[in-house]
Parts: sequence; structure tokens; C-alpha cells
Amino acid sequence: MADQEEEFKYTFKMKSSVTTLTVPVVLPLTASAKEFVGRLMSSHDLPCFVEDDLFEEFQKFILTETSKLQDESSSGILKGLEGAAHDKIGKIADQWGRAYTQECVGYTQDRDQKGSSDFTDLYHKLIHSSALEVLFNLEHTYSVAVQDVVFQRDRSIQKRQLKQSQEMEEAVQNLDITHDDQHVNMLAARHFENMQRECQQWDMELKNLQQAQREEFKTYIRELANDTNNAEESSIRQRIRAMSDSLPVEDTPEPVEQPGMNESFTVNLGSQLKTIYNLRLMSMDVLDLCRHRPSRSGGRLMPQPQRLQSAMSLYSNSLSALVLLVDDRVSSYTGIKKEFASICQQSTDFHFPDMDTQLRVVQQAVHKGNVLRKAHKADERERGSQDNSSEGSSNSSNEEISTNLQTGDFYITRHSNLSQVHLVFHLVSDDSTRDNTHCGTHPVLLALRNILKIAVYFDIYTITIPLLLVYEMHEYTEKHRAKKQRRSRSQKDLSFDNVRSMQEMLQTTDWNVFREGCDDPDELTDVISSYIGFVSDVCIPMKQITPAEMMKRIPQTTIKQLERAKTEGHRGQRQHLQEQDAEGNQ
Repeated sequence: MADQEEEFKYTFKMKSSVTTLTVPVVLPLTASAKEFVGRLMSSHDLPCFVEDDLFEEFQKFILTETSKLQDESSSGILKGLEGAAHDKIGKIADQWGRAYTQECVGYTQDRDQKGSSDFTDLYHKLIHSSALEVLFNLEHTYSVAVQDVVFQRDRSIQKRQLKQSQEMEEAVQNLDITHDDQHVNMLAARHFENMQRECQQWDMELKNLQQAQREEFKTYIRELANDTNNAEESSIRQRIRAMSDSLPVEDTPEPVEQPGMNESFTVNLGSQLKTIYNLRLMSMDVLDLCRHRPSRSGGRLMPQPQRLQSAMSLYSNSLSALVLLVDDRVSSYTGIKKEFASICQQSTDFHFPDMDTQLRVVQQAVHKGNVLRKAHKADERERGSQDNSSEGSSNSSNEEISTNLQTGDFYITRHSNLSQVHLVFHLVSDDSTRDNTHCGTHPVLLALRNILKIAVYFDIYTITIPLLLVYEMHEYTEKHRAKKQRRSRSQKDLSFDNVRSMQEMLQTTDWNVFREGCDDPDELTDVISSYIGFVSDVCIPMKQITPAEMMKRIPQTTIKQLERAKTEGHRGQRQHLQEQDAEGNQ
């Protein structure tokens, strides 16, 4: 709706004279009516007794003229649609419907169990029909929209983090000059609140977008199922194709993926009724099985063959799974869990709940499981010794129920938006798996047996397991890290002033601010760890050390002893060679 300027006239009497005020007003009005009237009173020196009457007249004028402007704009749009093509009308209807469903809760559609059951049957039917390309174009269009929101969120958060780090660094440097401890604590609290608020806003926007996409996707599936038998291309297919073609095409060449090393084996088990197993040994990043990398050829979307196979086998008896080694906390804040969660956020899951919802369900199940474990331990103590039964029960009752898992526990998440995986087994592991002495009763190995039983029971025919239960060779990485540290010529400047500055900063920090802003202990741990690392980087900078300075740190007595040992070694070797030459001459 374009802006339009209208004249507002107001007439009032003052003593025996009649005065008329005429001012231009731009509609729709961006400021409030009360503020605009206040500006008129101040700029035209109007008497105070006309303010209330002026406000009423101006408010009536705004309501009347704005309504006329909206009616004219709507009439013009409707007249323009009378001669428009069918595709254009469909696009505009989709935009209006999307705007209503995203902004107004009353227009969102209700979800029921029967509808979800019909949706799975229709999707399985369409994915094995000629509508396969249309479905992939629709999923790709939605994925691009989600990735755009994720990119904007990451860029906005990164800018805010950079700005906050600069402000905190300036405050720490000017401590006791322009800032005191209270100002620094207030600044840290304000930074934390602003960051939390921005993250919540972006998360809410992303969830609203994904929810709207789920509802639209289900609607498109039903309409495509009704148009499957039509010989000609239906309007719904034209609209989906137009949505995909309207996406911007990047001119940058796609990176060429290097083929990973792999070797395949076939194993036959059984004497009479043999069972064939195909084993494949691969050297790759385990999360590459989850990343979706579509490409375009001649303007057409070309999905990966693995992604195509995963979509066609989503509701079949041939599922694919992945074993992911994680820590004992049910979260997605750190490590490989954070990277996996970011991959899941790159597109909308149209068939299963999102990652956060599934993790919340797992957390509730973990709490119930730990309660049962505590009760089971109490029963074992009572059976073991009657003398210590009262003591054991009192100790068990005083123990807090942990929210963490134990080594060997695992939980399952379901996904339909990953490249080659339908199910992910999150297996809790620790550093004990790196030890070469663990036996077959190790909790992780017992958990793998249970995972294989579940795979057989639920028709999971393809499962990927990390070899040796590690993602990297620990001994090699330790040697490489030690060699890299020896070559390095930079280290922390642990001077007395820097260490004292860090101690003062940590002592004057109000830790209650972090405790009040976090919902669970895992988030509190991550926030405090990040804050301590930030304080360490600011207060204790890196310092370049030359080889000469490193040599000065070695005691002189040690250097002399090494030189003396070197000289004696050369002298002894020289005498030994002379004796050998003398024996040879004789």
C-alpha cells in the first residue's frame, strides 16, 4: 500500500475570532495520534484548551482516511488480478495464506492422528510415482528458506558477540579508570541478557517457519495425491515448479568432492541356510552421511542418489541407521552433538518432531530411568546385608537423582531430512574405550549388542558403526599435537600483572547472573566455561617467544653438563676408532 498525503482541517473559536488549522498528513500514519497532536500544539502555538478536542477530531480523521486508503488499495489489487494468469493468482494466494498462518494463531490448522496416518500413506505412494521430482523441488525450496534464516541468525549472533567482546575488552582495560567492578558486572549481565533474548527471538522465528512449512507440505501432498491420475500437468505442480525456479541460482562452481577410501567385503554365515552380510570399511567424516548436498544440472534439481534412496525407503522395511558416540549429557550444546544438531536445523523435518522436541522426551525418560536405577540399588543393598540395610537405605535416600546417562546407555532419534540416515543411535561413551585392555563385558560393547538386536527387530538393514569406537587415532593425534607444540613459539603471557588482573576479574564477577539466566545445569556449565575462557583470552594474551629466550630459561649448569657429556662422547668415540685402526695395521 503506497503512501498518500491528505489535508487535515481543524476549526476552533478563540474569543470572537474563528481560526482554521490546515496541515498535510501522510497516510498511513507512522507515529501515534497523540504524539502527532502534541507536535501540532507545539509547532503552531495552539492554546491548551483545544488539545482534547483536537485529538478527538484528528483520531476520527485518521480512522476514516486510512480505511478509505485501504479500500482503494484492495480494490486496485483485485482489479489487477482479474486479467492475471492462473499461476500468478496461485502464488499470491500462497503468500497470503502463508502470512496468515505464520502471524495469526487462529488460522493455523489442527493436527490429528488420523491426518498424520493418511499423510504417511500418501507420501509413500507419491515418492514412488512420477511426482518424485515435484516433491524434491518442494523440499529444496523449503530447505533454502530455512537455510536463509539460519544464516541470518548465525551472522547476527556473530556480530553481537564481536561487539560485546570489544566492549568487555575496553571495560577491562579501563578498569579503575573509567569503569569499576560494579560497572563490569552490570555490563556482563546486560550482554548475557541481550544474547539470550536475541537467540530466543531467532529460535522462535525458525520454529514458526518450520511449523508453517510442515502444514503447507501436508496440504501439497494431499493436493498432489488428488492430481496423480491427471494426464496433464496440474496447477499445483506448476505452482511448486514455479517456486523452485524462482530461487536464485548461484554462479559459483560447486566444490568437487574427493572420493573417500572404502573397501567392501561379503560374509556368508550358516551351514545350510546361509545369511549374507555386506561389510563396507570407509574412511570419512561420520556426519557426511547426514549432510544433504543437492546440485543443479541444466536448471533442474539433481538430488544425491543416496538421498533419493533414503526418501524412497523412509516407510519401508529397509531402514538405515548411524551410531553416534556422545557424552553422558542429553543436550546439543557442545562437541559432535552441536554439529549434528546444526545439520538437522538446515531443513525442516516433515515426518518426525524436531531435534529439540525429541531430546526433551529423552530427558524425561532418563529421569524416570535413573529413579528406577536408584530404587534397584536400594533393593540390592537391602538383600546384600541386613546389618547395613538401614544405613544403605538412608544413604540411597539422600542421593540426588542424576539427569545424566551412564556409559553404555543410548537413545534413538528419528529423522527424515538427512542424506543417508533414518535413525541415529546416540551411544554414551567415555575415554575407557581408548584402552586396549577392555573386554567383551565393557558397557559400550554390550550396548552395541543391544543396538544390533534392535536393528534386526525393526528392519534396520544398514547400520554404520565407528571402527574401534573412536573417531580419531588418539596416539597419533597426541604425538602430532606434541610435535606441533614443540614447534610453536607462542604461549600465554603469565606475568604477575596479567594473572592478578584475571583473578580480580573473576573475584568481582556476580555469578548469580549466570545462574538466574540458565534453565538447566548443562547450559549453566557451558555459559560459565565460555565466560572463563573469554576472561582468560582478554586478561592473559599470547606472547611470542624467540628461541634465544627459550634457551635462557635453561639453567647454565644443565647446559654445561650437556656440553661436557657431548665432548666426552666425541673423545671416547675418537679413541675407539684409533684403537680399531691400530689393530687393523697390526
